[in-house]
Amino acid sequence: MTGADVSVVIPARNEEARLPECLARLREQSLQGLEVIVVDSASTDRTGAVALALGARVIRLEQPGVGLARQTGFDAASRRIIVSTDADALPSRDWIERLVEPFRDPAAVCAFGTIRLSGEGVSVAIGHGLFRSFQRVNLLLGRPICCGPNFAVRKSAFHDVGGFAVGQTYPNEAEDVRLALKLRSVGKVVFLHSLSMDVSARSLAGGQAVKYIAHHTGVYLRVCWLQKQPASSR
Repeated sequence: MTGADVSVVIPARNEEARLPECLARLREQSLQGLEVIVVDSASTDRTGAVALALGARVIRLEQPGVGLARQTGFDAASRRIIVSTDADALPSRDWIERLVEPFRDPAAVCAFGTIRLSGEGVSVAIGHGLFRSFQRVNLLLGRPICCGPNFAVRKSAFHDVGGFAVGQTYPNEAEDVRLALKLRSVGKVVFLHSLSMDVSARSLAGGQAVKYIAHHTGVYLRVCWLQKQPASSR
């Protein structure tokens, strides 16, 4: 597997401050020659201009929505393996090399790792360990908890299952998990439990941790077990 096989898609809305570090780390990947696509999702800041100046291919959308943005980027990708990440992600130098390794197996259609919120201390380490265990258990139950900042998919399989679309809409949350659930029907979904991605802890700022956990627990139950359809985002 080489960098010429890989497209990287980054949905971004008002991310001019965080995006440069993510793009800098992508330029330093052990696999070189990547196609990097930033989908500027109706930003009101200089996200698109910053991405273009740093060498990314930029696609501008006037309608916001992470599901639509990921779909647009994946549709535009020209390589046979599509890697997904976010503007606030901080990939290690060997991240893509490790993430795409499972695709040497022709049966593999998706590979995903775990995420670790930025910060130090015992609580961060415990939280990361618990989430990784949660992902392992759910994979055994046939519910892969795929993470938007840290997954890859075979392009042909992505299109075979209809991409991120659910019915007539592109979901604005859990679009990554919904995709992984669909991909199980066409091939092997691989969890790389030791491949972590550091992401911003901004969702927990201002004492929002309890609200964040409660919200995402509800999303998990609706998507993975109740199989509820998302609200329209078209």
